[in-house]
Amino acid sequence: MARVLIVAAEFEPFSSSGINRISFFKKHLESQGHYVAVLATVTSAQNLPKNIEFDKSNHIYRAYSISMLFRRILSSRRLPIYPKLTFLGKYATWVPFAVRKGQRLIEKLNIDLVLSSFPDFASIQVAQIIASKTSTKLITDFRDPPYWLYDKFLEDKKTRFCQSIIKSALKISHNVIVCTTDSQKSMTEHYNIEEKIQVIGNGYNMDIIDHLPPHIKRKDNVLEVVHIGSFYDEGRDIKPIVFALQQQANEQEKQIKLRLIGDYPDDKTIVKINEMATSIKVSIEPPVKMLEALAIAKQADVLLLLQGERFNRQIPAKVYEYLALNRPIWAVVGISGATHRLLKQYGENVIISDYNNQASINEGVNESFTIKSTAIDVSKLSRQHQVRALTEIIVQ
Repeated sequence: MARVLIVAAEFEPFSSSGINRISFFKKHLESQGHYVAVLATVTSAQNLPKNIEFDKSNHIYRAYSISMLFRRILSSRRLPIYPKLTFLGKYATWVPFAVRKGQRLIEKLNIDLVLSSFPDFASIQVAQIIASKTSTKLITDFRDPPYWLYDKFLEDKKTRFCQSIIKSALKISHNVIVCTTDSQKSMTEHYNIEEKIQVIGNGYNMDIIDHLPPHIKRKDNVLEVVHIGSFYDEGRDIKPIVFALQQQANEQEKQIKLRLIGDYPDDKTIVKINEMATSIKVSIEPPVKMLEALAIAKQADVLLLLQGERFNRQIPAKVYEYLALNRPIWAVVGISGATHRLLKQYGENVIISDYNNQASINEGVNESFTIKSTAIDVSKLSRQHQVRALTEIIVQ
């Protein structure tokens, strides 16, 4: 059986889509008899309290990184030092401490495989350095492809530095994992790594979905549209959605409520939303833990998915989760992307609008309110099904 060290700056009890994927990898490998430890940042980096017992029982080892509070102070308008000095993002200060601790863990725990996940550059660099210095097998998971494969970017020092990190990691990686065939094609063409790249989709956790409370039909006079996750102008612009819902408001007997659950947008976007939403209610809410988010989504009248062409190579985990919930989905996505193709295969509960076409978005509102949800079998999309290939990679 393999002894694995996962390198992930963010890990439980902090919660995010990326953590959920890596955490599921950990649990799956442990269920197969493998030993899995985690090297992560100190909990204060996520503004969480210490939990020594939790870390001990889950084999989590932590290396120093500056606290979230201090990071915010150094990133404020009055003192914008941190963003200028750190090419690797918010966990740049973690790297030297994690490398030192990781090298000791390789020997102490008799580790024979290092696994890390992108898009966190700091985690990839730490994993690459540890694996290189200790001659340990490295597996690199790309939940998202590097941004320079699909987005406009400045040819600056930061980008060149990050590109060098990915190139170094890929050079010594025994295996590379991606989430979609689109990402596989892009990575293969850009880095010429066809012989060691494999697709393991994001998927949904079947155990969690199956134990959610059933949907209860609303008794109030509200049509609730729920969006879970971040939104921003470049690729996840919420304003055309608000405009379309506002246009539809006068034709609906019920009050339309849009719940936006996730990171708060910038002040300019909030002002614009409030100006547009005169007849609908928009609720901007903070992030919640995955289980709570899925419970909220299960009770929604319509689930909103927002993904522009910028992200055509990617399929977010919530796409799979939305499908598994068997609720009406209004997908405003880039046409011909990976998400679009997946949703077309399970179209019974899905209304698709073209992200770049306001008329298509306006039309999608009405259709999403009239569609009747159907129970469909999406078990092949579960993480339990997807992750089977990971065991084969580990034992190679």
